[in-house]
Amino acid sequence: MEKMIQLKKDILEYMECIKIVDHHEHMWEVLFKDCPREIDLPFFFTRGYLESDLVSAGLPSNFSKVFSYLLEGKDRSEEAWSQLSPYLKRVKNTVYYQYLLIALRDLYGYEHEEFGDDWRELSEKIRANSRKNPQWALSLLDKMGIRRVILDIADTGMPSEKIVKDERLVQVVRMDGFIMGDMNVIRALRDEPIRSLDDYLDALDETFEKAVRKGAVGIKSGLAYQRIIEYREVPKYKAERIFTVGLSNVSSGERRVFQDFMMHEVCKRCAEHGLPFQIHTGIQAGNFNTISNANPTYLTNLIRKYREVKFDIFHGGYPYFREAGILAKYFPNAYVDGCWLTHISPSAYREALNEWLEIVPATKIFAWGGDHEIPEHTYASLKLAKELVAEVLAFKVIDGRFSKKTAYWIAERIMGKNAEEVYGF
Repeated sequence: MEKMIQLKKDILEYMECIKIVDHHEHMWEVLFKDCPREIDLPFFFTRGYLESDLVSAGLPSNFSKVFSYLLEGKDRSEEAWSQLSPYLKRVKNTVYYQYLLIALRDLYGYEHEEFGDDWRELSEKIRANSRKNPQWALSLLDKMGIRRVILDIADTGMPSEKIVKDERLVQVVRMDGFIMGDMNVIRALRDEPIRSLDDYLDALDETFEKAVRKGAVGIKSGLAYQRIIEYREVPKYKAERIFTVGLSNVSSGERRVFQDFMMHEVCKRCAEHGLPFQIHTGIQAGNFNTISNANPTYLTNLIRKYREVKFDIFHGGYPYFREAGILAKYFPNAYVDGCWLTHISPSAYREALNEWLEIVPATKIFAWGGDHEIPEHTYASLKLAKELVAEVLAFKVIDGRFSKKTAYWIAERIMGKNAEEVYGF
């Protein structure tokens, strides 16, 4: 046991010198040049993953509407806290609750697991720091030793110019609007009218080219929230016929056929421009979702067909992390990504990383991404991720699978070096 503790400590110390790459974040408002958002303690707990546990425990699903006061510069935190606090007591066992305590302890000196009248003082400290955004968020990146943050904030196909200038901040863009046939998105991106499918595909080309010129490092799809992530090959004439009739005038099955066609068109352009493709698989945030829609094995035909595209399989596919690992084992262009998984379930993360390291080349594993809007949440997630990575690697060394030198090499690869190579940093 003492040897295990010392090995874990040594690996943690080594990771302090690694240039960390944060694979996935939604920190858009806090990184705007003119940040419009203040954050108090009730918002801290509900603007993130804990909200889904709170709703599962009975909190009304429309509770977040109360936070309009934060955009108005008002203080109704007493009212919000009185409604929220009874439900916090119901979820204090979950990881979504427990890992946030890491941030409150390290960044605000709060040492308790529950909250009494002292919540007000803590809330004001959080709110005071949020008023200093984006500088406060950037200072936390300094504290975490993060070299790059891959931001997923744009649903218009363009990197956001509202983000503060900082060399650590890079962006992927979503082409989901094109895939789903959202004409409002396309009209916002193109001055010329769309009269045919060829015009539509020309607009997609233009959007890719503009995104690359503006510095996009990859493409992202989050369609697992809206449909099954199985995309069959569809001949162009079928998609053209559906497009001509009008997507609002056809059945849901025909719309899916069009979407399948467009996903393949997006993959073709990822290949042309050398852009990695991040795809959401596995558990969806929030409540009332359909987990079976997001099984990563549905992506097999895309991964097999578009061998020039590096597919970044998000969230470890949880709970299908074995399937995600097999895809990364089978295909040279498939990578398995543990972003978000650390604070979904540390137990599952340990099991997944332990197994991935047995079957997948270490150069194809991305260990961590925060996947948050609030920077303190990202801090807590990285702290937890380092603990879990160090624990898994220390166990491998104790078990005689790896030397200590190999463990250090793996830590450097999966926490940063792999991302540098795949995303061209």
